[in-house]
Amino acid sequence: LVLCDGAFPEMITLRSMLKRMRALRDDESGSIAVETIMMVPLLSWALLSTLAYFDAYRAESISVKAGLTIADMVSRETGFVTNPYINGTRKLLRFLTIDDNWPDLRVTVVRWQENRNRLRRVWSQERGPRRPLRNSDMAGMVDRLPALADGERLIIVETWTDYTPLYSVGLSPFTMETFTFISPRFVTQLCYKPQDITPDDDAVC
Repeated sequence: LVLCDGAFPEMITLRSMLKRMRALRDDESGSIAVETIMMVPLLSWALLSTLAYFDAYRAESISVKAGLTIADMVSRETGFVTNPYINGTRKLLRFLTIDDNWPDLRVTVVRWQENRNRLRRVWSQERGPRRPLRNSDMAGMVDRLPALADGERLIIVETWTDYTPLYSVGLSPFTMETFTFISPRFVTQLCYKPQDITPDDDAVC
């Protein structure tokens, strides 16, 4: 009896421990909390990256539309394009793009010379750190433009807009560039002169 009395509590204790261990093994009441802890960072990253890429595509779409708007506006001009006009055009570009305080702008008029089979710059004006286009740059422009008749002119509008992502989730700051070409709508050539007060003979056409 003494031995049984001494062994019986041990058996009860062992069985109790095994029972509790089995219950702990089969208990799934904390699985949702563990899965949540594991999935929340991944879901947060997916959400932030979706927002970041969506905003980047939105900014790119706005930049392209702004370039088209500027090109269409310039193509409708029938008078001289002056420095104040280019400055105002850059301010308009700034208003349209929103994401960049001072986007860069370059307006260039080119002409095709059939007898020499080459593209020539008529005039080029830039606002920002980039330089105006030169005749030496025209060879690289030919493949980006449609076929032109002899003496035909095109207006090229280029814009550069700096973009900073909302979140650094796979995206780094970059510059969005647009390249738009269009023919003058109401005149055969678009002329440039520095100021309205300068003589018309100073115009470049």
